[in-house]
Amino acid sequence: MKYLSRIVVDRSTAAKRHLMHSYAWHQALWHAFPDANERIFLFRVEEKPSGFLLYLLSETEPDAQAWGNWQTKKISEAFLESSVYRFQLCANPTRRYVNDGNGNRFEKSKRFVVADPEELKSWMLKKAEQGGFSIDIASLQISPPLNQYFYKNGKRGNHKRVEFEGVLSVNDREVFKQTFNRGIGSAKAFGFGLLVLQPIH
Repeated sequence: MKYLSRIVVDRSTAAKRHLMHSYAWHQALWHAFPDANERIFLFRVEEKPSGFLLYLLSETEPDAQAWGNWQTKKISEAFLESSVYRFQLCANPTRRYVNDGNGNRFEKSKRFVVADPEELKSWMLKKAEQGGFSIDIASLQISPPLNQYFYKNGKRGNHKRVEFEGVLSVNDREVFKQTFNRGIGSAKAFGFGLLVLQPIH
């Protein structure tokens, strides 16, 4: 991903545009990439007292839309060359296995929500290992899972939203860059998976 956009949308504008759930945001953001045949972006929505703050990470520069205040900048190559970062991740933690009660795990095609605090910690640490970085355990903060409802094709659905924050160290630079570009976890079309980074050193 090459471009990062910060978009501020007041509550009145969001209401007029019916931008009140995650899939609606996803559909609205698609219009910023009229030539794209597949999704080339990740995004994150934060609700504020006066409205909404969005972060949009994309492969191409987006066309700023009429709604909201758009600020877009190209990400420098040096940004992903630091060794340590503070991070935020809004994720929809899931797993594909079930336990039989005797310590055995069986893989399933259906995704299951991860909600237990220890399982959430293990999920994040595993994603970090797969993603080319490690997490300072003492810094890791995990919010309780919250319901995040959406509407698609006239039907209401629900994801579990979990916020992870902490400090990470890069172990494998190339894998880390790939992780930053593709995001972490499932439901990326609903505003999950964007790794927000602040270099420390």
